[in-house]
Amino acid sequence: MLITLLKPFTSLISRMKYGQKFVFISILFLAPIIYLFTTWAVDQQEEIEYLNGEQVGVNQIEEVWPLAIQIQQHRGLVSDYLNGDTELLTNIKVKQAEIEDLTGRIDQRFNKEKYPQSYKQYQSILSQWHKLESTFDQSSAAESYNIHSALVKEVLVAIKLLSDESYLTLDTEIDTYYMMRLLVNELPILIETTGVIRGQGNATLMTGQLSDEAYLQLQLKKAISEDTGNELVNTIGRLKTNHAGKYTNLLDQLENVHTMSENYITLLDKEILEAASFTISNEDYYNQGAAVIEEMNKAYVLLGHNMTDQLQSRIDANVLSRNIALSIMSIIFIFIMLIYLAFYRSVIETVKNLKDRAEAMAKGDFSQNIVLNTKDELREVGEAFNRMQHAMSIVLENNQNIAKTTLGSSTQLAAIAQESSIAMKQVAESVQQVSDGTVRQTRTTSETAKAMNEMAIGVNRIAEAATEVAFVAVRASENALLGDQQLTETVKQMDSIKKSQDLSAGVVRRLEEHSAQISKIIDAIMDIASQTKLLALNANIEAARAGEYGRGFTVVAQEVGKLAEETTTSGKSISQLLGEIRGLVNENVEAMKSMQMETNSGLESVHRSKNTIDRILEDIRIVSGQIQDVSATSEEMSAEMQEVTSSIAEVAHISELNSNEAETMAAAAEEQLASMEQIEYSAKELKQVSAQLQDDLSKFILQSKDK
Repeated sequence: MLITLLKPFTSLISRMKYGQKFVFISILFLAPIIYLFTTWAVDQQEEIEYLNGEQVGVNQIEEVWPLAIQIQQHRGLVSDYLNGDTELLTNIKVKQAEIEDLTGRIDQRFNKEKYPQSYKQYQSILSQWHKLESTFDQSSAAESYNIHSALVKEVLVAIKLLSDESYLTLDTEIDTYYMMRLLVNELPILIETTGVIRGQGNATLMTGQLSDEAYLQLQLKKAISEDTGNELVNTIGRLKTNHAGKYTNLLDQLENVHTMSENYITLLDKEILEAASFTISNEDYYNQGAAVIEEMNKAYVLLGHNMTDQLQSRIDANVLSRNIALSIMSIIFIFIMLIYLAFYRSVIETVKNLKDRAEAMAKGDFSQNIVLNTKDELREVGEAFNRMQHAMSIVLENNQNIAKTTLGSSTQLAAIAQESSIAMKQVAESVQQVSDGTVRQTRTTSETAKAMNEMAIGVNRIAEAATEVAFVAVRASENALLGDQQLTETVKQMDSIKKSQDLSAGVVRRLEEHSAQISKIIDAIMDIASQTKLLALNANIEAARAGEYGRGFTVVAQEVGKLAEETTTSGKSISQLLGEIRGLVNENVEAMKSMQMETNSGLESVHRSKNTIDRILEDIRIVSGQIQDVSATSEEMSAEMQEVTSSIAEVAHISELNSNEAETMAAAAEEQLASMEQIEYSAKELKQVSAQLQDDLSKFILQSKDK
């Protein structure tokens, strides 16, 4: 199952080079890491931008907030002015100029594109302000006070919109959240309620009467102030719990604000809400309220600075975290790349060493082992490569030795074949001489037979006519003398034939010995060729195990196998020819033995004929002395002549047989000579093949024995 699953991936990887494999695997591993890191970095950057946006929002709120304070102050001045203090008109004009200057700066710095709803609210505030600015003296003090309070509320709404659009409201960090509540809700509400309490109380003290409407409004603002004060205490407690020593100045200022707010509420109760008569002047009451508002405003400004610093510290922490992460990732990436490059270089160097060694082996250098400075699986490949090289070195060394032996044997075989060819030529010449001698012997025997016939006729004539005995005796004496000479010559020729036969028999025996020696050499060559084929087969197997790196050795092993096969074929051909030659030699030996027997028999017959002729001569001499016994002697002579004739006929027959055997032996010698020439040609060819094999194998540089 796993193999089937991995098959397409294995096929894909197998088509790539090492460099492509490393790049491909690196992409596969780094892509998700880079994606995750990029996602994290983007989140970090968004967090930083988010915090920057919050910081800008805080700065924008800090710029807008003074407008609420200025409107509150303008409200107090207008309220006193409408309640009869006409000297405040100049102060009102100055305050309006300050507000105009402030709104101009706010409008110039307002981020209209980032906070569109807040800017729209701000434009509405400006419109209401300009209307209030031009009509402040046309309303009653109470109406003007309500219009100013409504405008302050609009400013607070704008601050809340800025908080929403800058995402301060959504900040999940606990400190930022509580500080945002202080900045947007608690302090502005507390300042506004304190301002209302100050204004309404001041108006009551100036008129000397506490109307029901004023009483209710003061009670309402008192309750709001107390609730807001409780929330302020709760927020202070939260900030102290989380970071007791981080916001010391701010917390001290907020606690001071809370204390002053409570004291001012107590003053309200004592001097206005619960007093039977008013004992405090409106100026003192107003100034104490202004002091409380001033401290609250200081707390608000300090809160803005602390919040900006807190956001900046978070931004710095995120930037530092991002930069540290980027640095660590960069270092890790560089380290991984260095490891990858080192790994790639190690693999490439190992593969290059294997390739260089394989190319050197392909060129015939088997003298050096591969040394790989690695402990991975490629080291096992190198060790297997060295084992294959060692095995091939042994095979090639054996082949070189076999080639040397084969070359020496083929050289010796060629020399023996050449010597045998020369000997066979001598045998052929001797046999030809024997054949010529037997032809001459046949002719002489035929002449002797004719002479014997004539002698028989003469004897018959002697028997018929005694008167012609002397004449016939003379002729018989002459013919007998001639026959004796011819028989003497025949004896010499027969002796010559016997000597030739003995020489031929010796040559044939040497030829038989040489043939047996050649047969042994051929057997040795066949064994060597068989061993060479086996070694070539083993080399093919070792090269096949080596795979692609043994392809060059496969070619060499196949060539060695082919040479061994050709050697085997030539050896078989030579062995077959040698078998035929040995058969012919054996036949020649038998023929020579038969011819020798016949020659010995003929020689004996010739000796008997010579003895007979000698006796004839003796008889003829006796005839000359004893003419009276002519008739008896003639009969005896006739009988002897018949015997001689029979012997001569037998000699003629033997001579004819010798001639035939000599011709057969000559033909066999010619065939044997042709076979020996074929053996000599095959031996020369084997010598050339062995020399070529030794030449090819001598190109290989093998390891020394001490390795």
